[in-house]
Amino acid sequence: MDGSWSNFFPYFAGAFKLIVLGIGGYFAIKWHFDEDRRVREAKGEVFDKTSFKKHLAKVTMIVILVIVAIVAVIYATDWFLNSISAF
Repeated sequence: MDGSWSNFFPYFAGAFKLIVLGIGGYFAIKWHFDEDRRVREAKGEVFDKTSFKKHLAKVTMIVILVIVAIVAVIYATDWFLNSISAF
């Protein structure tokens, strides 16, 4: 391989795709939860706020999972491209 942009593009595209889909999925789930909360609050139900530690744990796990997913896609793409180029 000569180090051209076409060798780097699958890594970039795969990581970009994961990031965009992850952000879109987050906002879709958040919208549904917010909508459900709005409907329940209109009915008069009370919600307890989550603690700071629980929120921090969720955010940390999401960041770790996104990093692991990006690394996995990079290595899987590399493995796939190397197995194709062996032929």
